[in-house]
Amino acid sequence: MPEVRLAVDGTEWGGWQSYRINLGMQQLAGSFELRLTERWAGQDSRRALRFGAPCTLHYDGELLITGYLDNVAPTYNGQDHSLMVAGRDKTADLVDCSAPATQWIGRSLAAVARELCAPFGIAVIDLAGANAPFRSLKPNDGETVFEMLDQAARIRGVLLITDGRGNLVITRAGTERANDALRLGDNILSASGNFDLRDVFSSYSLKGQQPGDDWLSGETAAAVLAKASDSRIKRHRPLTLIADAPLDAAGARDRVIWERNVRWGRSQSVTYSVQGHRQRNGALWRPNMLAPVFDAYQFLDGEERLITDLTYILDEQGERSDLTVMPREAFDLVEQPEPEATDASW
Repeated sequence: MPEVRLAVDGTEWGGWQSYRINLGMQQLAGSFELRLTERWAGQDSRRALRFGAPCTLHYDGELLITGYLDNVAPTYNGQDHSLMVAGRDKTADLVDCSAPATQWIGRSLAAVARELCAPFGIAVIDLAGANAPFRSLKPNDGETVFEMLDQAARIRGVLLITDGRGNLVITRAGTERANDALRLGDNILSASGNFDLRDVFSSYSLKGQQPGDDWLSGETAAAVLAKASDSRIKRHRPLTLIADAPLDAAGARDRVIWERNVRWGRSQSVTYSVQGHRQRNGALWRPNMLAPVFDAYQFLDGEERLITDLTYILDEQGERSDLTVMPREAFDLVEQPEPEATDASW
């Protein structure tokens, strides 16, 4: 029978009675929580799991997480004991730890990421070709490694995720398609929607400034104004955005359309619960995968949705997966203008 197995210090542990394994595009590091309860009358041995130890987590032989045990919490008496074990991908250290006070001049996102990740033993895989040099990159005071890299990734219009093998992956919204569709009345056990329009508006205006040309003697030109409307929002809800760096009219137009699309996409979230962790062809459900959705309740008739977050679950209800899906445009990032280069001195 397929099961989750945790490998620590050369020993594999299985037999977990419940678990939650979280993977997704909105968190850099996957995480897990495993639980069991055992009777041990007449025994004094225990599972020797060291918190902080390197570990890998597999499901039915397939690697899901490569990282460390964050938390080991035993509870016991003279007759039985329970154990909770939690951990995260290696990339969690990038989320937790501060970036060094260093400035990079003329270096690409991929190059800077490799330099920052090397001390953590994390390799960087660039699937997006993030090789364009920045004029200047340096962290703000108190920023973590991930916060700095994430800001740079947004400027380049790419995503930072992990692959379960302890690597940092620079990529874009997925184009791989799932084998199975999500169908209400077929493989969908239950669903819950989260439609939140608080950050969605009927019209968007972007104000900024563009660099001067020969006619302007290099000085900054007058304000550029780009607009986009969203006819899906019926009441008057205008939003004015201020660009944080100089940009031309075309760049302003791209930015305001992206703002509209991403805000709408991220407001349309549905989580579907399906039986088991695998599709009919045997492949695991995975984040950053496109799946057609047939859900009459949501007026979806085969429209593709991007799997943004995924939780593998085992509990008293059995084995299932919760898949959160959004329109793909929620993660279709566009390149942003770079902020002005700052003095290299500290």
